[in-house]
Amino acid sequence: MMNTSRKNETTGEHNRIVERTTVQGHINSPGDIRVDGQVKGNLTVGGKLVVGPTGTIDGHVKANDASISGRVIGKLEIKGLTTLSQSANVEAEIMTGKLAVETGAQFSGTCTMNNGKAAIASPPSKIEHQTKISAA
Repeated sequence: MMNTSRKNETTGEHNRIVERTTVQGHINSPGDIRVDGQVKGNLTVGGKLVVGPTGTIDGHVKANDASISGRVIGKLEIKGLTTLSQSANVEAEIMTGKLAVETGAQFSGTCTMNNGKAAIASPPSKIEHQTKISAA
């Protein structure tokens, strides 16, 4: 009889791309993934993405959270927290809920927080509007 007490894919199982491994293509993971090797392509991660110090990603990444210690080139769309550790080297457009950057991390690109949702500004009052018009 087969063992039927198998874990659900989204509850606690992790994927790992080990050092000296190269993957070219798109990866979809319902859970967490750790990259210590090299990925050229897009990643969609249902949980947390961890890029180790030897890890490299060149592509578009979507994840719930991200902790980056390696190199990332491309675009990051992270719903929650993105952490760039001191050894991180990131050249990307980052859209994230929150960003934490340790001293020594290298970041080149743009960052939009709150997943691109602009803060709602109240319309100017009539007095502010009149001042702007008269000052013109």
